[in-house]
Amino acid sequence: MKTKIISTIIGITASLGLFAQQDVSFSQYFFNPLYINPAYAGSRGVFSGTMVYRTQWVGLEGAPTTESVGMHGMVPNSNVGLGLQFYNDNTGPLTTTDVSAIFAYHLPLSDDMKLSFGIEGCMDNLSIAMNRIALENQADPTFNAGSASAWVPDANAGLYLYKDRFFAGFSVKHLLQPNFGMEGDYSSTSAQLYRTYYLTSGFVTNFSENLGIRPSILLKYVQGAPIDLDIDASLIFYNKLYLGAGLRTDKRIDVNGMDNIVVLSVEYDVANLIRFGYSYDFYPSHDGNYMYGTHEIMLGWDLNCNKTRMTSPKYF
Repeated sequence: MKTKIISTIIGITASLGLFAQQDVSFSQYFFNPLYINPAYAGSRGVFSGTMVYRTQWVGLEGAPTTESVGMHGMVPNSNVGLGLQFYNDNTGPLTTTDVSAIFAYHLPLSDDMKLSFGIEGCMDNLSIAMNRIALENQADPTFNAGSASAWVPDANAGLYLYKDRFFAGFSVKHLLQPNFGMEGDYSSTSAQLYRTYYLTSGFVTNFSENLGIRPSILLKYVQGAPIDLDIDASLIFYNKLYLGAGLRTDKRIDVNGMDNIVVLSVEYDVANLIRFGYSYDFYPSHDGNYMYGTHEIMLGWDLNCNKTRMTSPKYF
């Protein structure tokens, strides 16, 4: 029993020590670019929003689940974009929550290109529920004493260059590098979020009137970890149906070196108003016997207050 307690404590300590790596890497980051870059707020030109649900490593008990909701739009007759965002992630006894407000300013560079500057103010919460850990001795006071929780302020910032068929962005999350000093019934502990850097770009080109392609790339770096690289491409049919595939380098290391993740996705746009998306990612050489990949479901909307419907598609 003592060995199990020690192992559990070591596991929790390791999780806190690596908390800087705990920002979720959504399988299809363009389902909700606002999560990566606050400068995206207002870039669609309408009141837009997304809801994303992610369940990771299906088949493993206590595997992470994540919910994200983001809404944003342009202030009428201005170059100002505003947004709100909510994020919640559960991994075993750890829960992280983020609530934020976003301001972005869009500077016209030409008739069809703009550069946006965005800043996001956040309140982050980390909580640990020790009584959610399954033990042989459920009466052990070390783990049944309750939970610890802390709220801290944080900030994100970004740049976003865009036009109808192209975008490029750079952003930094956790500018304040907040430290969670938590006091609970069982102990006191701390964890810290380190700055995370994102570089993204993508474009759309057409093969014919009803067939196009949308390649995109994302680079992510956080202190003390390898660079994450996402490379994706989606075929676009009739400006409505998107079928995509991608590859992501992963931090997990096996005997053959760094592992990779394959991502498959589908998205459908209904009358340029409602968007439905689904993605599935998996480790080609490891899933199957003990886990069944990761699933994401997205619902998005674009509401134009000046017109009954949008006349052109929004690719990003």
